[in-house]
Amino acid sequence: MIAAAGIMMADGAVIALSAAIFLALILYLTLDSDSRERLTGVTFSIAAVGGIVIYGFSYARSVGGPIAVLRTVIDVGRMFVGVNNVTVFTMAVGEDSPLLLPFWVIHFLAYYSMASAAIQVLGKGAIRKLRTMFLRIRDVVLIYGINESSIAYGRQVAANRHVSVVFVGLEENARESDIRQAGGLLFADDVALLPGKKLLKRLAVRRGHSKLTLCAISDDADANLSYALKLMQGLSEAQIRPEQTSLILLGGEEGDGERLQAYGDRYGYGMVKIFDKAELTARLLMQKYPICQSIRFDENGRATEDVRVLQIGFGRTGQEVLRKIVAGGQFAGSRFHVHVFDPGFSEIDGFFRLRYASMLEAYDISFEAYGGRSRQVCEYLAKHASDLRYIVVAVGNPKLGREIASGVLEVLAECGSDLPVYQCIGDSVICHRSREEYEHFSLHDADILYGGKMDDVAMEINRYYHGCEGTAGELWLSCDYFSRMSCRASADYLSALFARLKSLGIDPDAPAVRENLAISEHMRWCAFHYVMGYSLMPDGEWQERAEQYRREKAEKGESSVRISKDAAGRKHACLVPWEQLPELSRAESEVTGVQTDYCQMDRDNIRVIAEVLRG
Repeated sequence: MIAAAGIMMADGAVIALSAAIFLALILYLTLDSDSRERLTGVTFSIAAVGGIVIYGFSYARSVGGPIAVLRTVIDVGRMFVGVNNVTVFTMAVGEDSPLLLPFWVIHFLAYYSMASAAIQVLGKGAIRKLRTMFLRIRDVVLIYGINESSIAYGRQVAANRHVSVVFVGLEENARESDIRQAGGLLFADDVALLPGKKLLKRLAVRRGHSKLTLCAISDDADANLSYALKLMQGLSEAQIRPEQTSLILLGGEEGDGERLQAYGDRYGYGMVKIFDKAELTARLLMQKYPICQSIRFDENGRATEDVRVLQIGFGRTGQEVLRKIVAGGQFAGSRFHVHVFDPGFSEIDGFFRLRYASMLEAYDISFEAYGGRSRQVCEYLAKHASDLRYIVVAVGNPKLGREIASGVLEVLAECGSDLPVYQCIGDSVICHRSREEYEHFSLHDADILYGGKMDDVAMEINRYYHGCEGTAGELWLSCDYFSRMSCRASADYLSALFARLKSLGIDPDAPAVRENLAISEHMRWCAFHYVMGYSLMPDGEWQERAEQYRREKAEKGESSVRISKDAAGRKHACLVPWEQLPELSRAESEVTGVQTDYCQMDRDNIRVIAEVLRG
């Protein structure tokens, strides 16, 4: 009986000690240092007071006198190094006493205090070494820039991917615990801050071994570009293959993309995504709330109502939102109109009008210099409540935007409309609905940055344009950055449109539906080029390019001239209605001797999308 009780007590001690160490380790990984220190202090105090009580009581009952005090002090001290004296306690209270439970609780707290203190001293280095070892067997995501967004992004990547996450930055003391809790490593020395072959060796990135994704997403766009260029030089010197590398950059979109992406004989990153927060917030809006979801279609996939959009706010984010709305709001059978309210738009639209003059001329876009709380906005809402299909608020101030969204919903409700209002603020999109319901999406969602199926669809579209010679991945690496953007835009738009038609019970494979989808895709293609600064190529210029093609073909037997597209001058002859494409195709075919059918290209694009989405 005594032996059995001793075994049970020994088992209890092992369990309590193991549980305390395990809890201390978990809390070390999940709590910040201040919280851990406070918790350790509280548990230490409770354990010390409790230990004095239980051992003081035990020795007072067994030996008494000064010896009892001395032994009490000794046993309380031993508690904090993982030793207990359950025998003297059971002699005082009995082997079956319910007081054994608080005895073990007090020892558990003492064990925890001891384990927590030890882990705080040793754990940081041990966990860092463990995560450093993982660099040798995992792909690496290198995050340059330490801020709330980048840490949240790193946490998402670490949780959802089998990768090692490494942060580079100078805010070691302020963010180290946050980075550790996010599952990442922090490098703040010159080797990391001035990236080259030494950093690649530390990250265990070698030619043909593992993949590296650089996420240069600090708040300083110039520093991001500089870091990406330095690392690219190191990758080139180490002869790392472009297909092993990816880049996500907070920067200047297309211009930086052409500079950083591998293309032909030019070394660069294999996969490149470049954005600024305003552009990415607008992209997030279209991803979560595509315009096609608010439009009805007939059984042939043709829109039965016009796209009328109200936009309040035309600052940096508002301008990007407008571009995305134009590109994502084109459907066969539908007319398109956007009405923009901003009290100061005439003072901030100069560069925008210069860059996108052709877009503003090609589409029905109106501007009024009134704020979102103005009488003019209320009158517009009352007049168009029944035919509005999409409303966006992008005024820059979250509180003001929320107030405007609430006011808009109130006016709509009085007019019998339950249309939602989408608010773009900083790095988030909020959907406001009646009855105070809302949804919130943030750029912290790593999927919008990291990639995924959307790029798979875009790669297949690009493979079609290359005649399917080679794998989608190989052809994507040889695709210029502008073409990648075009393929991504098509993938995003058509994926959403296919989903919308299916939700309405419309078969995307029906011939009439396919034809209307092809028309919609051409309209989308035109809009994409307009929002990228393209304009319609004049007929006279087309004739000049056709003549140049003939001369080169006669002299050299071949010509590099693309008659209908002037990439340098941002002009394209295909920016015409669908009905005019057959004549353009015929004219180009006569000049080149190669059969060209621009309508069929759009039809084939729909076929490719359908096959990819099914697969």
